Amino acid sequence: MSGLLVGEVVRSAAGAAPHRPAVVFGGCVLTFAALDAAADRAAGHLAACGVRRGDRVAWPSAGAPVESLQVYAGAARAGAVLVPLGPDAWSARVVRAAAPRLVLTDAGRAAEGARFAAAARARHAVLADGDAPAPRAASPDTTDRSDRSDRSDRSDTTGRPGRTERSEDPAEEDPHLVLFAGPCRPHGVVLSHRASVLRAHCGGRPEVPGALVCGFPAGHWGLWTAVLRQWQARGTVVLPEEPGPGAICAAVREHRATRLVCPPEVWWQVLDTAPHHLATLRSADTETAAGAAPPRLIEAIRTATPAARVRAFLSTPEAGDVAALDHADVRARPGSCGVPAPGVAVRVAGGELWVRGPLLFDGYLRDKAATDAVLRDGWFRTGRAARLDGDGHLHLTDR
Repeated sequence: MSGLLVGEVVRSAAGAAPHRPAVVFGGCVLTFAALDAAADRAAGHLAACGVRRGDRVAWPSAGAPVESLQVYAGAARAGAVLVPLGPDAWSARVVRAAAPRLVLTDAGRAAEGARFAAAARARHAVLADGDAPAPRAASPDTTDRSDRSDRSDRSDTTGRPGRTERSEDPAEEDPHLVLFAGPCRPHGVVLSHRASVLRAHCGGRPEVPGALVCGFPAGHWGLWTAVLRQWQARGTVVLPEEPGPGAICAAVREHRATRLVCPPEVWWQVLDTAPHHLATLRSADTETAAGAAPPRLIEAIRTATPAARVRAFLSTPEAGDVAALDHADVRARPGSCGVPAPGVAVRVAGGELWVRGPLLFDGYLRDKAATDAVLRDGWFRTGRAARLDGDGHLHLTDR
């Protein structure tokens, strides 16, 4: 790769394994070569809609998974900042908060998209039918030049001074993703190319080869890192055809997947549905921002997947992987979130968990006060009560 850029992850995989499936969704199979070409087309179409480096593009991420991944790769290659909005964030209020240059939708959400774009004083475009994103219609550009300049200036992303040059080639430190992680998180979490690629680096979470079934619900912030991690390993991402545990189990069985990642609440449903379909797994991960995974869950996953390495990760949109716990440590360390993830430093100051490392977010979208309140001297102040035991295991003590 020529740098820590999300678009270059796809380009590198296409060069090394062009005919390997990058994405499988039902009967749709997209190879890395096809994904790379779709990313170029999407980048060109965004440019045709007036999107330039640093401009934000809002996209409803539920309901069109293959198109979502194409838009994700294409926006990154164009230097645009994608704002994927899940079902709980797809609203006029959040779109206004994102202040995008463009609201991009599929045909099924065109009416909503046009309405939200008008509320945010942004343009609206609809994806063409088929496998390549293409704008079919656009609303008049109602944003004046002064508003355009404010949105394009990178200092507007977190409210902090930043680069204002307008070269169209993205740089590692440029923002590429804004995550509105749910109704309890009113701030948009801004991630740079560099942080996203490092979060997904294979050395940070070593994986076995094979297909990954991603059990995160549509719009879940963890999906983007899981997909990018698999693409860095030049492996296939399998997206279940329908939401729910039955489709997840069927996808594992049909594609003989070796990896499955889900949040804890989804794992419980999967184990209650068809655990016998999980026999091919060699890696079974659960990931949550809430705290330590229940030991009963880890033991149940281990029972259903005896050949798999079972791990629980404490991850947040702001910090990525904070700590990791192997199945072998569950009984010996009850209530532990595990040890700090590779490359991550943690400390407990005044009873509060602080995190530092290259995986941290850039700040909260257009909110300098909120950003400065939690990012100080390179440390992210999580607001979570915690303690570290004598062996460096992290325990969250808030409830």
